[in-house]
Amino acid sequence: MKKIGWLLLLIVVVSCKSKEKMLTNAEIKAKADSILAIKRAELSKQALEDLDRRKSIEVKVITDSIVAAKTKTAP
Repeated sequence: MKKIGWLLLLIVVVSCKSKEKMLTNAEIKAKADSILAIKRAELSKQALEDLDRRKSIEVKVITDSIVAAKTKTAP
C-alpha cells in the first residue's frame, strides 16, 4: 500500500512539474537591462540622499577649519 502511495505522489509531482522555457539571448539581455535600469535608478536615488546627508556634515567641518586657519593667519 505504501508503494502505491509513493507511486501516486511521484506521478503527481512529475505531472505537475512546469516546463521551463529557454530564453533567447535577446530576452536575457532585455531582462538584464530592465533589472539594471531599476537598480541604477535606486542606487542614484540612494547616492543623492547620502550626498545630501553628508554635505551638511562635511561642509560644516571644512568651513570651520577654513575659518580657523584664516583667523590664525589674520593680523
